[in-house]
Formats: sequence, C-alpha cells, structure tokens
Amino acid sequence: MTSPSTRPVSSSDSVRFLRSLDAVRQRSEAVYALGQQGRLQHFALDESKIVNVAEYVISLIARDHGSIDSVPTHGRWRSYCVTIAGEQRDLVSEHVARWRAAGINERECARRIIDLFVVSVLIDAGAGSQWKYQDKEAGTLTRTEGLGMAALRMFENGAFSSSADNPFQADAPALVNLTDELLLKGFQVSEDNPLLGASNRAELLRRLGAALVQQTRFFGDKSKADSPRPGFMLDYLANCADKETVGIDDLWEVIVEGFAPVWPASRTQLDGVSLGDVWPCTTLAKQARDQNSDIECLVPFHKLSQWLTWSLLEVIVRLGRLTVADTSKLTGLPEYRNGGLFVDMDVLALNEIDRIRGLAHPEARQVPLFDGSDPVIVEWRALTVALLDRVADIIKQKCCADGVVPDMFLGRVLEGGTWKAGREMAAELRCDTKDPPINIVSDGTLF
Repeated sequence: MTSPSTRPVSSSDSVRFLRSLDAVRQRSEAVYALGQQGRLQHFALDESKIVNVAEYVISLIARDHGSIDSVPTHGRWRSYCVTIAGEQRDLVSEHVARWRAAGINERECARRIIDLFVVSVLIDAGAGSQWKYQDKEAGTLTRTEGLGMAALRMFENGAFSSSADNPFQADAPALVNLTDELLLKGFQVSEDNPLLGASNRAELLRRLGAALVQQTRFFGDKSKADSPRPGFMLDYLANCADKETVGIDDLWEVIVEGFAPVWPASRTQLDGVSLGDVWPCTTLAKQARDQNSDIECLVPFHKLSQWLTWSLLEVIVRLGRLTVADTSKLTGLPEYRNGGLFVDMDVLALNEIDRIRGLAHPEARQVPLFDGSDPVIVEWRALTVALLDRVADIIKQKCCADGVVPDMFLGRVLEGGTWKAGREMAAELRCDTKDPPINIVSDGTLF
C-alpha cells in the first residue's frame, strides 16, 4: 500500500498515482498480503509451491537458452524471430538492414520499428483459440505470434501509412481513417476464422491516430511537416536524455500519458478521467472503508502499456542508441499465461463457488470464464504481479550466485520464462484448446 507520505491527497494526485508504475506493484502487494493472511475472496494461496514454479522456469531457461544471461528480454521483437523453411530469421533485423542499405539513417530506422511495435502491441489482446493466420512464409500462426505477423504484413503493405514515399510507417491520417474492413482483411477474419473483438481492434487504432494528433508534445515532429507518428517519441526521449541516458519514468510518461486517449472511456474513471487498465478490487474494500477512501480499492495493472514499454525498450536501446535507467520499476505482466502458470502449478486455487460460476458462463469452454472486470480476475491479476516478483527473486538467487544480475532481469524471466512456462503447461494439461486454466472474455481492448 502507499505510505502516508505518498498517498494521494487530491483527485489529480490520485490519477497521477494510479497511472504510475509504483502503484501497480504497491496495490498488487496489498492484495498479496491478504493472501498470506488467508483473507482472499476468490483464491487460496500456497506459497510453498512458488519454488516449484521457479525451478520449472529455470529448467526451461536451461533447455532453450543455457543461462539467464543469454535470454533476450520479453517484447514484441520476439514475435518476429521465426523459423522459416528450417532457417531461424529475425524479420525486424532484416528490414533494418535493407533500410540501412537504402541510405535510411539510424534514427528513422528506429522510428519505423517503434511505429510497427506500437500498432502491433495495441492489437495484441487475446485472439481466442479458434483464430489462425496463414503467413506466406512462416505458415500457420496463432495467438500473439499470428497477431504480430498480421500486423507486420499490413505494415509492409503500407496499411498504416498515408505517405506515398514511405509505406513503412504508422501515421495519424492513415490510422484515423483505418476501416474495419481493412483490418478484417489484413487479419484474415471470416466466419470460419473468427478473431475476438476484431472491430474493437480497428477502433483502437483509430483512437491511436487521434491520440497522435492530440499529443504533439510526444509524437509531433516540430522540425518537419510530417504527420504525427509513434516513432517520433524517440526524438522526444532523446531531448530528455542526459548523456544518452533516459529514465524509465520519461518513457512511461509517453506511454501512459501520450496514449491516454486510446484507452476505452468505459473503463474506470476518476473525476471524468479514464484510468485505463485500473479496476475496483473487492478484496481491498475493507481497507478502503477503514481509510474512508474511494481509491484505496482500485488496483492498476496497465498490462498492455507495460507490454508496450518492455517492447519499446529493446528498440530504444538497440536501434535508438539510448540507455534506459530504472527499468526495475516495471512489473511482470498480469495476463493469462503468467497467471495461468500459478493456477496450473497449484500456487493459486480458485474457490469452488467461483469455479462453478465461471463454468456457467454461456461462452465457457472446459474452463471457467469471467469478464475482465470480474472480482475473480482482478484478484488473480494482482496476485500474478506479486508472484512474478517472487519467482524472479528465487531465480536471481539460484542463477546469479556471483551477484552479477543481467540488465532488465525481470524481462528475461518473463521471456525465458514464466510466459513460456504458462503456455507449455496449458498445452500439456489442455492439449485440445491450449487454453489457460481460467479464461477472460476478450473484446480485443483489455489493457
């Protein structure tokens, strides 16, 4: 929980706090503390099983990477490292190499990949188990890999660009005018190939276009007549940098403030301000009443914003040539693969009454299904954030005995990693659907 010195004292302070990275970890820890006391409403917590999760993750890291030092950070770039005709290829690096050969400067190369990653991440909410993408080179892809590849192919075809000279960009005019039909075609959506929340994803990109126009401080290039683009955030960050080092809070401000108009207005609001991926948590209701506060029961996650931040970090560092400080403020991602791992490995057990209620959902298939705002999901996601920190701590103790901790360590744990472990465990236990043990209704916009 927030300390008395940091607790918001006004509505503007509250909005600022609930949009902060610190709030994600603090509020999730408050829920976890109740779990340690046996006071959760929807789950039972067995801390003795956390080490089993850590050891399973360590085994996957050893199998696939050898050591934690060799694991790349979690981010969208990984979706574009694919096997094609038996050859491992990095499609992002291939594009950058071609652009460099054509005389495109380093900063513009980085801007283009930022454009791609922003669009790709924003449409990366759960696709469902029925949707597939048939790629001309990589073959059949599903879920996040399929969504990423579909976005890349649309990017290559200039679907997000209004420039006749440069198809490889995403700019405000093209995004504002993006039609549902164009996105449905690009993602190969049909009656036989349904994508959850497909039209909502198109609306997200239109809202992104509007946000770029509104937030020229971050996305406008004042030295040119170019249309606003996500990639121009690199220019803003370079101006913020001190000796080529920028703080994570500077990048987070771009993400959480600059893209604020993208978040659906139907989400939790405070004094008319939409907070994004922030939800009331009934588990914290008693503390809220005790402190006579309407905001003490709100738990922020900003999952898609953090997924975007993790993804952009790699571009900013590798291509933008900036160092980003204080990345440890980022948390693990509270989504169904990370969260499902803790349920499948018995760290968390869903209460029977909730399990029955979730199975009764009209769209449930084999596993309990809940809306994203359901108290079960909010509690589960908060516990996931706190548990990921604990797994990372165990891995740090076991794999960094010399005291040398690789940069962006938690990002490596996610990639090496808890996300992969959640997926593999789901495939082993539910081989027909590969669904997580608890499903969330996806409208394509859950941040």
